[in-house]
Amino acid sequence: MPTVLSTSVVLLSMVLLTTSVRAGTLEVGPDKQFKKPSQAIAAARDGDSIEIAAGTYLNDWTVIRRNNLKLRGSGGLAVLKSQGMISNGKAIWVIAGDDISIENVEFRGARVRDRNGAGIRQEGRKLTLRNCRFIDNENGILGGRRETVFDIQHCEFAYNSLVARPGTHNLYVMGERLVFQFNYSHHAKEAHLLKSRTATNIIKYNRLSDEGDGSSSYVINLPNAGRACVVGNILHQGPNCQNRTIVAYGEEGPKGEDHEFLFINNTVINDCQRGSPIFVSIRRIPSDTRVVLRNNIFAGKGRATDWQQAVKEGNFEGTVGAVKFIDREKWDLRLKSDSPCRGKAMDSGKANDGTDLTPVMQYLHPLEGEKRPSVGKLDIGAYQHAME
Repeated sequence: MPTVLSTSVVLLSMVLLTTSVRAGTLEVGPDKQFKKPSQAIAAARDGDSIEIAAGTYLNDWTVIRRNNLKLRGSGGLAVLKSQGMISNGKAIWVIAGDDISIENVEFRGARVRDRNGAGIRQEGRKLTLRNCRFIDNENGILGGRRETVFDIQHCEFAYNSLVARPGTHNLYVMGERLVFQFNYSHHAKEAHLLKSRTATNIIKYNRLSDEGDGSSSYVINLPNAGRACVVGNILHQGPNCQNRTIVAYGEEGPKGEDHEFLFINNTVINDCQRGSPIFVSIRRIPSDTRVVLRNNIFAGKGRATDWQQAVKEGNFEGTVGAVKFIDREKWDLRLKSDSPCRGKAMDSGKANDGTDLTPVMQYLHPLEGEKRPSVGKLDIGAYQHAME
């Protein structure tokens, strides 16, 4: 038995050593071995890193089939700009490989003949994004399969979707889990700033906003319910909104059996005057589903929620002016010393799995986060006052 075990250890060590030796770095740029990202991607092996020099790469569409790749813009953003119809019919990058990490890359201008193209079409098991931009695509990100995990942080999504065809979004993902933090999604055209069908959604410390001239539908849409933890976000619906609802949960009916909606310490502003707005609309879920709305600012016209069974505690509902932000026009949504939301929050509570829901960070524009001050009693909303 010791001999067999020793042989197994040696073989495993050889495999790991071989993998580490093979993993290398491929460089892309005008003066590098590979002139286009697609060429390096085609030459890459599992585990490789690809460094892409800052600059613009036109119509460089490709499919990523390798696993455990790290792709990174070097010296600034690597801009993948698409002009005309993408030949693969899906996206600038179609990601079929598993465990792909992308950093400092911008995807711009994706168009396909069926008008459902994307900067990234996700078909693999895991996608990690850091400091990426998705601008003027039919979808920013589209796709996912049942077991897909998304980890998206410090990214911008803007001016994606088509006026002529609502149904494409700033991002539209499906799968097992979405972690979405420190991102800025804005100016979707008659579509959603964030749409997710993943079983679990961790949405924390982002800014999702129409601005003055945006025309999105829902700010957040979670049509199949699931476990959702929405904490410390700035959510804004503008005067040109296409829907009276800001956040929608379960509107197409739940999938799976594990459902919980936790909406904690968010600052939600409604500048839309259409009909009778609802800040958080909840539909078609089992009546015993845990739904908690706690310590949120609901500023502007509308009801906090239409779900009678929701636990509603520590929220502020009133006009934007009544909140007393430091500078609403400049998006400084911290609270003045005489704000009725200051120091009035309740204990944020815990999720069913025991996770503490107290916000520990806050969004810092653009695309960053900072530690939430631990000064005095907890404030209602996404920001905590600092020492004065």
